[in-house]
Formats: sequence, structure tokens, C-alpha cells
Amino acid sequence: MRAAVIATGAELVAGLVKESNSNFIARELSEVGIELVNIFICGDQKESIKQNINYARQAADLIFISGGLGPTKDDITKVAFAEELGIEMTYSAEIEKSLVKFFKKTQSEISENNFSQAYLPAGAEILENRHGTAPALKFTAQGKQFYLLPGVPIELKSIFNKQIKADLVSLTENKFLSQEFNFIGIGESTLAAEIEKLKLDQRLIISYQAGRGEVKLRIKFNSKNNYAAEQIGQQLIKNATEIIKDKFSTYLYSFDDQDIVDIVAKTLQEQGLTIAAAESFTGGTLAERLTAKAGSSGFFKGSVVAYTKELKNKLLKINNKLLDKYGTVSKQCAEKMAANVANILETSIGISATGAAGPDPLEGHPAGTMFVAIYYQGEIRSWKLEKSYGRSLNRFYASQFLFLELKNLLTKIKEEDKLCLKK
Repeated sequence: MRAAVIATGAELVAGLVKESNSNFIARELSEVGIELVNIFICGDQKESIKQNINYARQAADLIFISGGLGPTKDDITKVAFAEELGIEMTYSAEIEKSLVKFFKKTQSEISENNFSQAYLPAGAEILENRHGTAPALKFTAQGKQFYLLPGVPIELKSIFNKQIKADLVSLTENKFLSQEFNFIGIGESTLAAEIEKLKLDQRLIISYQAGRGEVKLRIKFNSKNNYAAEQIGQQLIKNATEIIKDKFSTYLYSFDDQDIVDIVAKTLQEQGLTIAAAESFTGGTLAERLTAKAGSSGFFKGSVVAYTKELKNKLLKINNKLLDKYGTVSKQCAEKMAANVANILETSIGISATGAAGPDPLEGHPAGTMFVAIYYQGEIRSWKLEKSYGRSLNRFYASQFLFLELKNLLTKIKEEDKLCLKK
């Protein structure tokens, strides 16, 4: 089974929007063992869309087309598809009904343009879109299977996961067992080199994905829908997971797509702990990421963004003698920031970040020199980070690293509490 993806949209060709749907589809196809052979990107011109559909039909059995299902004049994917395959367009009362229902639910006014979305190639199966007005379509013709999907990523992903993924499993003889690992604080190349040293079973398929401030590792096993092979694969993955957990416990934070801050927020809530942040070069990043989580008012007290030396003294009560001696880009400053913000805002934990985000050096320190710290019950831990990712990513990486170490601290606190209960 071979697949192709066609992403349509003038905004993609012009470079105004980053095309992410094909990346998502590629990962999902890989998970079920379907080979993606081509990704096409084209504008909203009908002839261009038809030409790419023709190319895709020659190369693949399974074709995904994203974008161009909306209510405006440049949304012509369905028409181009119907013309290329020689199919009549027909009006769907079912889609019309769902459009009226959607606009009534959102208390919005429906226009005549919206009803253009009710036209579809005759014989197409309608796939419900719970997040928007553009219904997705499934169509089988000439031995090929087509999926026409909305271009909005949240809509496409929801439809794919809930209504398409199960179909794909039945199209291939492959059955992949898999496990994902998420790491912070270790680079992709370093992780790959260390994994190589572990000499995991060669039947396991290993892949890496570098992300923003983190690295994902996936191990897979193809059981080919064989029960005995599936049992072997489960054991191999279990063994590999234990080895990886033991080797990389300092950097490993989850086994799924869960965000590091989700884990921290949940653990703070479970343990009844509160937290405050003192920020300099991160400029509110720590507070923003914590308050993005539902229920954050139960554990997050507040943040002090003290960007200048004067405000570090005035708001965070850091002695000027310390600042003059060590500077604001220092371990000593980071530690005082964390301890003082916890005391001032009366929280269980204080976290801090100070440094030179870049692009220019600061106080004699090169860009990318950063210090972060965590205060808890009179004890302070701090770390010096040296990265050259650029200003924006340096700031984000510092927050990632700090949340990883906070997660490690919370895990330790939880384990100690369990020991106390046993005693």
C-alpha cells in the first residue's frame, strides 16, 4: 500500500503559512506501516490541483488531499477532483442540515456562500467535521482511495484520528507495536549515539524526531498481524523500555505526547503544592506556560518579571552587594531570585531564570549563558545552561529544562512522601 498527500492553498505556495498537515499524515501512516511516496504542494488553481491529483493517482493507491473545502471562490478542491475523475457534482441535504445546525450552535449568521459546501462529488462518503463547517469526504474510484480533508490542522487531525485511522489499519498486512519516549536536556545526536551503545534487539525499528527544546524517540515492532509475533514484540518493547528508563531517567519525562508542563501542573495539584516564578530574560514565559493549564489558579500564585538589576533589588529584595559582586547573569542571582520569590509570594516552591538570551553578550557572558534555579523547603538547586539556539529558542529551552528538573523534584517529593507513609 502506497500513499500520497496533496496540500493545496495559495498561502502555502507563497510561504505565508507553514504546511504541517502532510507531516502529521506522514507520521500516522508510518505508524500503521503504509509507505508515503509523495507529498505535493500546490496553489488554488484548478488545473494545478487536477494535475497533482493525476500525478498522485499514478504513484499511489491512497491519496489524501487537504485544503480548499471552504465556502469561498478559491475553495475549488472538490470541483477539481470531480473534473479530474469525471464525476458529477451533487447537492447534499445532509450537509446543508449540518451547516444550519453548526451556525445555530455557534450563534453565527449563515451566508449563501456557506451552502456551497453542501456540493460534493456524487458517490462520496461524508465524514463529520466536529470543529468546522467543511465536511471531509471519502471516495473510492478506479482502485484508488481518496480522502478530501479540510486544511485547518485541528479539523484535519480530529477527522483523521476518529474516522480514518481505523480504516487504514485494515488496508495493510502490517501491524506495528510502538512506544514513544520524550526527552529534554539531551541532543538528538547524543541520544542516538547512546541508544546505539545499548544494542537493543535489531528487530526493533528506532526513529528520532528533534522538536522545540526536546527530542522524541520511537521504537516500533512489525508483528505483521501475527499473534505469536505480537507477543514477542510486546516483550521486546517492554525490555527496551526498562533499559531506556534506567539509562536516561534524568532526561526522560514522558512516554506519550503529554507536554512537560501538563505533568508538572498535574503533580503540583495532586501534591497540594504551590509555586511562584521570578523571571528575567524569559520575560514571563514560565508564568505563561503554567497559566495555560486548566486549574492553574490552584497551584500558581504569581510571577515577578524583574528584567533590570534595579527591579531585582526593588521587587525581589536581592542585595545590591550580591548583584555587584556576581552580576545578574550568575548562579547566585538565580538562586536568590528563586528563594526570594517563594518567600515573598508565600509558596512551597520558587523557580527562576536569568541570563543572556542573545544575540548580544551580557556582563561579559556570551549569548546563550543562562542560569535557572528551584527553591523548595530551604534547599536550592541551580543549573548553568550554555546554548546557541538564538534568542527565542534559548528562552524556551531554559523553560523546558527548568520544568524537567521541577518534574524530577516533584517525583522525588512524591517518593519520599510514600516512604514516610509506610513508616
